[in-house]
Amino acid sequence: MTIDRLQVVFKVVERCNINCDYCYYFNMGDQSAQDRPPVIQPHTAGKIADWLARGCADLGIPHVSLAFHGGEPMMLKPRNFDLICKIMTDRLAGQVNLTINLQTNGTILTPEWIEILSRHRVHLGFSIDGDRAAHDRHRLDHRGRSTFDATARNLRTILDHAATDSPWLGGATISVLDAANDAAAVFDYLAGLGVRRMSFLLPDRSHNTPFAGGHDSALAYGQALFDIFRAWLVRDDPDLRVRYISELLRHLQLAPDTNQDSPQFAKDSGGPDHRTQIIIVHSDGTVGVNDSYIPALEWFQHTPEHKIDTTTLRGFLSDPIFPEIEAAIADLAPPCQTCTWRTLCKGGDLENRYAAGTGFANPSVYCEGLKFFYENATALLVENGYPRRYLDMALAS
Repeated sequence: MTIDRLQVVFKVVERCNINCDYCYYFNMGDQSAQDRPPVIQPHTAGKIADWLARGCADLGIPHVSLAFHGGEPMMLKPRNFDLICKIMTDRLAGQVNLTINLQTNGTILTPEWIEILSRHRVHLGFSIDGDRAAHDRHRLDHRGRSTFDATARNLRTILDHAATDSPWLGGATISVLDAANDAAAVFDYLAGLGVRRMSFLLPDRSHNTPFAGGHDSALAYGQALFDIFRAWLVRDDPDLRVRYISELLRHLQLAPDTNQDSPQFAKDSGGPDHRTQIIIVHSDGTVGVNDSYIPALEWFQHTPEHKIDTTTLRGFLSDPIFPEIEAAIADLAPPCQTCTWRTLCKGGDLENRYAAGTGFANPSVYCEGLKFFYENATALLVENGYPRRYLDMALAS
């Protein structure tokens, strides 16, 4: 087993101070987080650090990306976050190239937090869905109140720090698309704030969650992706990177293969063509598979969890679930095998392929929208001078 990068999604807080209605972790039927400690204890973090250090030495893993996640990880007391960062750095940094990320809803930020984040060179990612109207469509607190003002204010604060004395903070953003929003306006709003790294996500769903129609359709989401692409082209700023656009351009060899070392930029789960291995580490010291698969709930609830007290990293990664996931990723549905866009789409994200009864042997639930985006984006590139023969070569590779 060769792993170049271990991405550890570290669930240090298993609760959240807001209640996004689309949240896969709390609002898609899996309630296992409620059975785990709300907040990790430093002694548990120490055991996890030792477990990771032994496992990386055993497997020869050179790079670990540690992504503080939740829930909302900034519900930790700042001093405990500081201590856990020290523990992880002391026990891992001497043997691996360690990067530390934190994904936050952005509602909690103080000068103490900023100092600690800066000192540990934490790469910070914000979840924000756009301007007030777009953001508050789904991202409300538990009493139904807006979270926009705090999130936008704190994002601006972090962007200011990143532009001056702490460039590693970054201030990358994740935005979950809603086709009822003006996607180009969302992009322009974030770009206007000074965001330089964006990721736009399709809402979590499987074939078990049908579209409602109107704005909620696969085609509408493809149109939203294309609207962002056109807005990005208008800005003509190669340093402003959007995840799915960068992936398209790299495939067409129009952009360098950059390392997007943030939790939102990894979807691969392992295998000969995927050298990043994602694992989830929970607040109680159990480890499991990538929980972005929760929309495939009937399947996900049968995936194994292991206790670090009774297994090694090698032992965990030897679980049969990992070759099962690799096979599901590689086994494209028959319509996908002959699709023009298969080398770009790769069948879509695994959870979006799932349907009760047929498992993952289906095209993405977003197939129609993805085709719309690829057809229109590549046509626009050809219209602006990208040679058609190069496009044909890229799609065949």
